[in-house]
Amino acid sequence: MGSLKGILKIAASGSLMLLMACMAGSRPGPNPGAVTPGLGVKEAALFDTRQKVEEALGKPESETVNPFNSSNVIVQYPTRGLEISYLDGAVGSVVLYAPGQRDGVNWQTYQGSTSEGIWPESNVKTIKSTLGKPVKEFPQAIVYPGLWIRLDNGGEVESFSISKDEAGMLKNN
Repeated sequence: MGSLKGILKIAASGSLMLLMACMAGSRPGPNPGAVTPGLGVKEAALFDTRQKVEEALGKPESETVNPFNSSNVIVQYPTRGLEISYLDGAVGSVVLYAPGQRDGVNWQTYQGSTSEGIWPESNVKTIKSTLGKPVKEFPQAIVYPGLWIRLDNGGEVESFSISKDEAGMLKNN
């Protein structure tokens, strides 16, 4: 009977530790400064040419041409956690993914963070306590100047988006 009590104590303490970890902030991301809201990531800044991006990242793992606008091409680097949309050959948006399966694609996390250490594996509590109050908040997104943070149905971070539109928002504020 003594060993059963020991096992229950261990299980209870493990559950408590898990609960505390969920309530706590998330760990800072790697490579602080690799993500710059409103500008892009170290490998792909907004308005960079495709050639410049491919010199940094290599050829994409997949590519899709928009059937309604052939000048819009979306390339994916799932093993790097990056999706880049080109418009007329220049970077128009960069999406950084948290790990997981989306639309049949197994995404890894982008290995970079903002200068504050925010990255796609950050939780919403950490993001808000670090970056402050969002400019806008929606059920499935929180918005900061130059950075849209998309949330999944459970309210967890799914991706970060940096695009020309968000960059324009920075210039207008």
